[in-house]
Amino acid sequence: MSVSSVSGASATVSGAISGIDTASLIDSLVSASGAQQTMLKNRQSTAQKAVDAYASIITSMNTLASQAKTLAKTSAWTGATATSSSTSVTAKATGTDTASLTFDVVSVAAAHSLISASSVGSTTDSVASSGSVTLTKGDGTTTSIDVGNGSLTEVVRAINSAGAGLKAAAVQTSAGQYRLQVTASSTGSASSFTLSGVDGFAGLNVLAQGADAEISVGSDPATAYTVTSSSNTFGSVVAGLSFTVSKVESGVTVSSELDASTVAGQVKTLVSTANSVLSQLSSYTSWNASTRTGGALVGESTIRALRQSILSTVGSAAAPGVELTRDGTITFDEAKFSQAFTADPQKVAKAFGASISFTPASGVSGSTSLVRVGDRTVPGTYDITVTANAQREQWALTDLNGPPWSGHRISVTAGATVVEYTPSDDDTLSDVVAQLNTRVRAAGLGIGVASNGTTVVFTSDRAGSTHAFTASLDGAEGSRLTAGADIQGTIDEQAATGIGNVLALGSGTGGAVGLAIEVDVSDSDIQTSGGAIGSVTYSPGLAQAFVRLATRATASGDGLLVSAQASRQKAVEDIQDQIDAWTTRLDSYRHSLTLQFTAMETALASLKSQTTALAGLKTFSDDG
Repeated sequence: MSVSSVSGASATVSGAISGIDTASLIDSLVSASGAQQTMLKNRQSTAQKAVDAYASIITSMNTLASQAKTLAKTSAWTGATATSSSTSVTAKATGTDTASLTFDVVSVAAAHSLISASSVGSTTDSVASSGSVTLTKGDGTTTSIDVGNGSLTEVVRAINSAGAGLKAAAVQTSAGQYRLQVTASSTGSASSFTLSGVDGFAGLNVLAQGADAEISVGSDPATAYTVTSSSNTFGSVVAGLSFTVSKVESGVTVSSELDASTVAGQVKTLVSTANSVLSQLSSYTSWNASTRTGGALVGESTIRALRQSILSTVGSAAAPGVELTRDGTITFDEAKFSQAFTADPQKVAKAFGASISFTPASGVSGSTSLVRVGDRTVPGTYDITVTANAQREQWALTDLNGPPWSGHRISVTAGATVVEYTPSDDDTLSDVVAQLNTRVRAAGLGIGVASNGTTVVFTSDRAGSTHAFTASLDGAEGSRLTAGADIQGTIDEQAATGIGNVLALGSGTGGAVGLAIEVDVSDSDIQTSGGAIGSVTYSPGLAQAFVRLATRATASGDGLLVSAQASRQKAVEDIQDQIDAWTTRLDSYRHSLTLQFTAMETALASLKSQTTALAGLKTFSDDG
């Protein structure tokens, strides 16, 4: 038996005197008292498994939401394939419309380009003595470009770095002969420009005239028509087709046909992910009667409710090709989907995306259309009121006395963009209007120009305060006929934000939050209805319904899964506090036992010493 050792408060006991294995006895006593802590650790382990399980489900639901959001954007569906009869014309299908068009390619687009009429002997030669050149675009806007010391090198550098939509180069046409070439970055007739201030050459000549691409449709001169594009791509001639030309050619046919395969692939992926989620939920809530063991979330009502919500969403959606099975899974019949898609792609789109129907009030002839919905927008019917209609900005210039137009300068300003035009003296008023239309369109202002006698009226294509502009004649502003204004009104009796013709309910209470609706009603409609123009009924399709379901489950803070996970995480932390308290309690208990057994050993050692001494005295006495 080893010798016991005592060292102050941290005494150790080995049972050398008593013959008892006090160290093992203390371990046994502490272990018996620690049974409660062991139970707590087991409970914590179970709670942590639940936390991890919830985290895994949240990840899966986020994946489902991401895929559903993509599918719910039905405007971006690729539901057709395109073909072209010519290798020089590439066609691309857009949306779910089908079309066919036969045409002749009359011309291809070209970028405007200038070349100096003479050359200089070195790129360091001065070609702009004033230190700046002035760019004048086809829409009349001007830009001054600082060219430093005016050398050919500096002129090229300055033009390229000005961000003015030009590309410049010093071209060596022969040994020691350099010319300046400047080309527009974009193509089209609107790419035309002039440069002034480049006085080191004998002028600048047009190397290539900026030109639009042009196609001609129809063979009968009486009915044929032409279409132009500033680029070689025609994207809006017919719905459902976009095509790009590359050379002059006759008799080209492009067409598109419905093709459900791409969208079907997206639906198949969504169904597969939904089934994976269902399988995951079943696994976490399963119970094995034989082994009497269950999944990490067995008995969790949140998981049962989520599973039922997924199945109910599918069952009520009536999405073509997507059905429930008897064993609680989802199947996708691609043939059924393709058949429905071919018959009516718009109807199928509504079954997966989001849509609204408008019920107008008596006397209202206008309409509404869905712009977007929020992830939490609730299906239902919501009243729409309009207190002030959207207005398009409109200006008029009067006193346009001409021809001749000497001294007249017309300008249109929208934000930082200024379009100026000085008519030629032999222009007619119709010529002036045509030129103004060309220039403001080229500048991307979205303003239409029309004339009424000696008055020219400018009208924004779009309603709203953000599309305001001014029109001036010889530096003096004209008459503002109508100020651009945003629509004002309510959705579900809550003040909505107006953006042009769109009413949007970005915040508030109730299920309409997230709705944005384009409203197209007349002032007469508003007057007749007193502003209460009617109601819209929002109906989500399968994909959009999955988006809402997943968002409600995983939203930070109040999502069903997130809240349940947070509750389990709190339990893990609370149990850890109890485990820590038990560790302190057991350490104290071990210390107390150690002191007691040490005291016992010390007492036994003293008693043994006294016994030995007494025995010695007895022996001494007997001998005496």
